Amino acid sequence: MPLKHRWLNASLAVGSLALLAACEQKNFESLPAIPVEQLEVLGVQTPIKSVHFRDRDGEGLLVLSRSDGQAVDAESEQEVDKVELKATLYGRATEGDGFKPRWQIEQETTCPGLDLDVDFYNDVSDVGDLNKDGIAEVTVASHSFCGGGIDPHDIAIEMREGQASYTITGQSLITPAGEDPIGGEREDSASLKNAALVLREHMNAVWQQVFKRPWSEASPPSDDDPDNEAP
Repeated sequence: MPLKHRWLNASLAVGSLALLAACEQKNFESLPAIPVEQLEVLGVQTPIKSVHFRDRDGEGLLVLSRSDGQAVDAESEQEVDKVELKATLYGRATEGDGFKPRWQIEQETTCPGLDLDVDFYNDVSDVGDLNKDGIAEVTVASHSFCGGGIDPHDIAIEMREGQASYTITGQSLITPAGEDPIGGEREDSASLKNAALVLREHMNAVWQQVFKRPWSEASPPSDDDPDNEAP
């Protein structure tokens, strides 16, 4: 075989390997869970949920945590209950490196002696690759409430993809028996309104999953409850 043909075949082989490696690097992959004791090494207090994955940016670790305590109200100077939610994305280039924070979402809610209900929606707070571009989309959803009656909860849903951020904020929909519905409003960020369809559909699906969840026994079952179907 002439030398130029051997060189051409070798170049094609190298090119194919490079292309294959590039394709492999773009794959999103879920990884085994990180043990709780390793999360504590990162300084995480009271971890609620963690998601371990790998994408085009390397290894990632989403950790949701909650801390309960007390705070002093600036106006009344009285002690109030406080709940702090934190969603932190850690990352590392190789397995031998230590995880370092990439970004953090913090939510602090204080409440003066009333019902305080603050938490993540664990089932919809997750990581995936919706548009199959190799960069993970991280979704974090939470609710908060401070009151003494049947009132809507504040809802916050945020999705991050690299440096981009998309949000929905609003209130849950409450339907007390015999009364008009309360709440249900939402506001989408400008970035979400201009986002790709697959991202907008995902965020809307998350909203639809959570905004009608009942917070009181006064709320009737949802319309899709099998028990409500006509015979």
